[in-house]
Amino acid sequence: MRSSKGTPRVGTDRRDIVDDLNRLMAEEAEACLRYLQMRFRLRGKESVAADRFFEDAVKETLEHATAIARQIRALGHIPALRITLALGGGPMRLETALAEALDVEQQALDAYKDLLPRVAGDPVLEEFLRRQVAVETEHVQEIRDFVRSKAAVKLVPRPKTGR
Repeated sequence: MRSSKGTPRVGTDRRDIVDDLNRLMAEEAEACLRYLQMRFRLRGKESVAADRFFEDAVKETLEHATAIARQIRALGHIPALRITLALGGGPMRLETALAEALDVEQQALDAYKDLLPRVAGDPVLEEFLRRQVAVETEHVQEIRDFVRSKAAVKLVPRPKTGR
């Protein structure tokens, strides 16, 4: 039962939204770990060219996970973080790292867009998700711009890992 203002009802709908926020928080935390590892798998000129990009990505994804945790707390719940992640080692080409980063950012953008209509009418959550959509849209564009600025770099598809 929704209020006349369209605020999601307390109970099942709210619990589903909290579950989705927990999933988004976990995805942001996972992205943070992926970026951290990618940053140090790059070697030589490639690592110098992308170091700042991946350093910023680590910070931003951690900030996003923290912001989502705050939203969950504001809804009266305790954030639950569920991550299953195994990352391989060895050197990584910049093109591969950027393709993976683009995939991660696009997945985040899609997830925020998917949740947005479900919180329509909740002024706090709707505004929060709209900001996240804007930020993730900007991140996708930044990666594309970074690739364009490095003329020799061309994105290669990330190998399928069952994620």
